Amino acid sequence: MLDLLQDPVLFALLWTIAVLAGLLIGWNMRAAWPERRLARQLERTTNERNALARLYTQVKYYYDLREVDLRKVSLEVGNLRDLVQQYESERAVLLDAAQSHTARMERAETEVARLRAQVADLEANSQRLREENERLLGELETLRAQASGWQRLHTDFTTAQRRLQELEERNLLLEQERRQLREQLAIARARIEQQLRELEHLAQQVRHLSESAQASDAFSEPTQTPPQGDDLSRIRGISPQLAARLRELGFHSFVQISQWDDDDILQIARALNLSFVRIVQEDWVGQAQALVTEAP
Repeated sequence: MLDLLQDPVLFALLWTIAVLAGLLIGWNMRAAWPERRLARQLERTTNERNALARLYTQVKYYYDLREVDLRKVSLEVGNLRDLVQQYESERAVLLDAAQSHTARMERAETEVARLRAQVADLEANSQRLREENERLLGELETLRAQASGWQRLHTDFTTAQRRLQELEERNLLLEQERRQLREQLAIARARIEQQLRELEHLAQQVRHLSESAQASDAFSEPTQTPPQGDDLSRIRGISPQLAARLRELGFHSFVQISQWDDDDILQIARALNLSFVRIVQEDWVGQAQALVTEAP
């Protein structure tokens, strides 16, 4: 409370409030005034009192803020005092160290003088190097122009090399596929040769049986030729549509298919728009040879 009374602003505000309160009391004691005038005066007094109250609240708020700032300043002053004391102690330590390093400083000054002489020499060399650098910059621009041409050439070479690598990879894949086809073709040829040998053996047996039959029955009627048209769809992989296409190409019997060689298979595959590998893997020739041997 004493701190509030010592503040001149708050003291003046309180004094004003007291005077206004006295005036309000005096006005209330004047009973001769008209009632309307007294009401207006009371309203005005109420408004002034509210304004004074708001003013007091605002002044009190600013006073509290100033008190908070003063406390912050006091804390900062205390911290600064502590820092000053710390710096003073460090300064004393540094002074002691400086006294102990006086001889070292003298040697350092001597070294500095020697280094200054070296710096002068280095500045002269630096000037010479700048001139040399300017000359080299001109040569560098020329080399950059040449390097850009070499860069474009290198880019074209890199592109060509990449395309060549892609072609080599593709060629490698084709070579692997060709090798696989060769292996499959060798397997198919071996099977065909084996089946041809079997067929030849069966044909020899048939010829022997036919000669024996002709010798035993010279007056027998000639045998009728087997029908020329076989059901080609009995071969696994030949659909009815493919069988019709084969008949259009002139292949009507298993015997004809059993006599195909690699060139015939390649031509038939192209005519039927099929893969050579498919015909070999499905072994149309071998199946036809088996069906020929199964025929009565």
